[in-house]
Amino acid sequence: MSVASISRGRITSATSRYVHLLALLAAVMAPLAFANTAAALERGVLTIHTTKPLGPTLGQFSASGAFSDSGVLVTERRIVSAVPSPFGVVTHLVLRFEGQFGTFTIAAQIIETVTADPNIFANEGNWAVVDGTGAYTTLHGTGDVEGTVDDAANLITRDYVGLVHFK
Repeated sequence: MSVASISRGRITSATSRYVHLLALLAAVMAPLAFANTAAALERGVLTIHTTKPLGPTLGQFSASGAFSDSGVLVTERRIVSAVPSPFGVVTHLVLRFEGQFGTFTIAAQIIETVTADPNIFANEGNWAVVDGTGAYTTLHGTGDVEGTVDDAANLITRDYVGLVHFK
């Protein structure tokens, strides 16, 4: 028997073992992959708590529920409409959430109404996910937002609550 045929036999035998091992691993892992896919398509409730000083500054967020993350809140765009108005203003926002696992961006429309305290505006509105990166590339969802703008404390506090899923 030549050295070449012995080498080929060893390579063929070793390759065969690796192929069998890979096939076994694939058979074991396949059900897990399908389970994760099914779970990712389910809708879950997401709550995002934000705080931010007034003006063009960064804020903070923490998300819980459908996923957990925290990080920096960036206001990419703010347009105010319905001015002047006896009830308050309508604020159109594009907000980017820069977390530990990626970023996601929402568009929000918020009605800010006057309260009995002239320094505090009550906030109510809705939001929708418009973009994502990293772990949030396939994030989709919509929801409601409630909060306050406190001029005296120089603080905007809002809670975004809605249903999200990953496609």
